[in-house]
Amino acid sequence: MGVYTCTISCRMTEEDRQLLDQRAESLELANSEAIRALLRLPIADPDDLVAIDAGSRVVVIDAKTMGRINRELIRWGRHYNQAVRALNTIAMFARNKGGIDPQVAKVQLTKAASELELVQGSVEEIKDMVQAVHESERFWR
Repeated sequence: MGVYTCTISCRMTEEDRQLLDQRAESLELANSEAIRALLRLPIADPDDLVAIDAGSRVVVIDAKTMGRINRELIRWGRHYNQAVRALNTIAMFARNKGGIDPQVAKVQLTKAASELELVQGSVEEIKDMVQAVHESERFWR
């Protein structure tokens, strides 16, 4: 950060001041830091399609939605790991035991398929959340 040499003042309603205080406090920022952060957001004129196509759009995802996406990704990783573990069990039997009992292979393959289906379900949920944000008139128009 540079040295702040310029000062600016503005008038605002008491409600706006309280809102600034609350938001800055929730972000653990001083009011001036919160205002500087807002100024640095890359925002384009919604009617300037060239700027929008250049990737200057800003999408803010609230903490609740981000938490849901995070939980889905964690679930995705767990299911993926379980599927890989089941497949590795089959590979271990094939390498070390000279073969695998067809019944054991069936159980492990069923488990792997089930876990991978759960991963696909999580992928679809995340895709739907992202699609909803993408299609939101509030953010794009």
